[in-house]
Amino acid sequence: MLPDITESNRASWNQIHTARPGQPPSYFADGGSTLSADELAAAGDVRGRRVLQLACSCGDEALSWARLGAAVTGVDISEVALDMARAKSVATGIPVDFRRADMLALPEDLSGFDLIYLSWGAICWVPDLTVFATLVASRLAPGGSILIADHHPVWEVLAVQAPGMLTVTADYFGRSTPRATIENTKLPTGARDNPSAPSFTAFIWPPSDIITALLTAGLTLAAFRESPDAEMYAGLGPAAGLLPAIYLIKATRNVSHETLQQVPK
Repeated sequence: MLPDITESNRASWNQIHTARPGQPPSYFADGGSTLSADELAAAGDVRGRRVLQLACSCGDEALSWARLGAAVTGVDISEVALDMARAKSVATGIPVDFRRADMLALPEDLSGFDLIYLSWGAICWVPDLTVFATLVASRLAPGGSILIADHHPVWEVLAVQAPGMLTVTADYFGRSTPRATIENTKLPTGARDNPSAPSFTAFIWPPSDIITALLTAGLTLAAFRESPDAEMYAGLGPAAGLLPAIYLIKATRNVSHETLQQVPK
């Protein structure tokens, strides 16, 4: 089932990615970054550290990490997205190793990372949190962390259908059951307002499920933050700033006692 879902989504992403160019090379050449202040603060100094971005899309965040001095690998299932990302890397002179792979079936050499990062609209494509968390934990270096910054699932299930009016459009507790339909405003750019857009298979994961999966995989929770973003509930009025819109999770692989013993004094 999992490979079938990935292959179907890959074909759909390839159809719409030309409408998802992200930032132009000049943006990064001029010093631009698509990383938020909260992400940067949670990650800390990444200079000289190995960073892996899963579901890297057209490469904007991967390039942003690389501009900060990290050695970055970006993984995505869409060849079209990766062609765009590689072109930006060449045009800007910012080196990033972009790879095509399923983030639940990473090549064996992608291991020992100081930071594994997923951003905006990534975790919803994970069909199995247990497989995901176990894989991530195995690919982190001792002391390394996973950082997830994403849309809050509350926002995923609520839609402003009329001024000042919210409608529930999906099941917050759907978990491993794929969303039957995806409301138009929650569709990816390129599929939104596009009646001929291909279909996608996505999932809704409460943050508690993500955190539990990471803890079960042996990681330690370092940060969990929920925040509002009134623009994501446009049309709701003053109440738009009272709802969760985004969240950030950071979990760390502990440095084991055995590892510490191997470090020269």
